[in-house]
Amino acid sequence: MNAELTAAFVLHQRPYRETSLLLDVLTEHYGRVSLVAKGVRGKKRSQAGILQLYQPLLISWSGRGELQTLIAVETVSPQYNLRSEAALCGLYLNELLVKLLPLHAGEPEIFQAYQQALIGLQQTEFTEIVLRLFEKHLLSHLGYGLVLDREFESGQVIEPHEQYTYQADAGLSAWQPGHAIAISGRSLQHLMTERDFDQQSLNEIKNLMRSVIHFYLGGKPLQSRKLFAQLQQYADKN
Repeated sequence: MNAELTAAFVLHQRPYRETSLLLDVLTEHYGRVSLVAKGVRGKKRSQAGILQLYQPLLISWSGRGELQTLIAVETVSPQYNLRSEAALCGLYLNELLVKLLPLHAGEPEIFQAYQQALIGLQQTEFTEIVLRLFEKHLLSHLGYGLVLDREFESGQVIEPHEQYTYQADAGLSAWQPGHAIAISGRSLQHLMTERDFDQQSLNEIKNLMRSVIHFYLGGKPLQSRKLFAQLQQYADKN
């Protein structure tokens, strides 16, 4: 229960009964919460109009258990304007948070990382960098931080021109032919320092992150990735 207004973003919403909405919400100090917004659908100027994705909000709620009831909501600032590919990237961020972030686990750093990612998606065309850095920060704040500077068994420091593989439950090891996807020490350095990215390192880092996140999702598919794939197929045909 939180009767005081707190900063929040709606991550996902769906209709509930005839006039209500079920919401997955990311809050600054209370983590992810599941709420029911009662009676908001169908009114000409209702709360439903502001319970949109990428809209900075102040909300309060009441109740016990996993599903609680929205009491009040108001906007803080204009909605982040994510268009085309950036909007799909936003859906991906939201889905990661819904599936990886436990309920009621207060993580202000995750809230701040999410807000910075929305700013980045709104301001830049280089959405891949925004996604990779958000994935890195999210994993770190969830306690799954990547050890990128040395091999997990030998402790040997990585070398830029060597090839490595990453096990989500262990760490880095020297890549062997026929083993998992390879990533160069150079690309690992780019991810560590969060700069100097190029297309090669972004491609390698994307494969690394996809593998690690797949592990922590328990193999569950992401719907937003399917949307990306469909969009790419459409673009290839036209």
